[in-house]
Amino acid sequence: MSLWLFHVVSYDIWFYISHRLLHTPFLYNIHKIHHEKRVPQWLDTYHGHWFESPFQSIGFFIPLLVFPLDKSQMLVAFLICQMRGLMRHDERTAFIDNGHHLRHHLNWNYNYGEEWIDWIFNTQETSPSS
Repeated sequence: MSLWLFHVVSYDIWFYISHRLLHTPFLYNIHKIHHEKRVPQWLDTYHGHWFESPFQSIGFFIPLLVFPLDKSQMLVAFLICQMRGLMRHDERTAFIDNGHHLRHHLNWNYNYGEEWIDWIFNTQETSPSS
């Protein structure tokens, strides 16, 4: 069974929820550090308040409440999640997700998570911002 997929999907769902929360007036002071650069580069994935990355990573661990720990599956999921984050903050790899997350750095009211989640919640901006 591919348990890694549960970790990735759980991470994606929680990332969307936590990212929307970080854009509320109550928590935006934490998240605004990440948005200091409108055109981020790959290392800017981790540029932010110390609280932000652990908070947004909680979803990765939720499957452990249901499934037994499988270190190799978790490692695969972790690598997938980390690589996607790095690639989504780099114009050189924007072709992979059509610049979906890079557009979020230009227009903070859209593109909070994966394209499929933004589509479900109608928070997807599909045209590039000026």
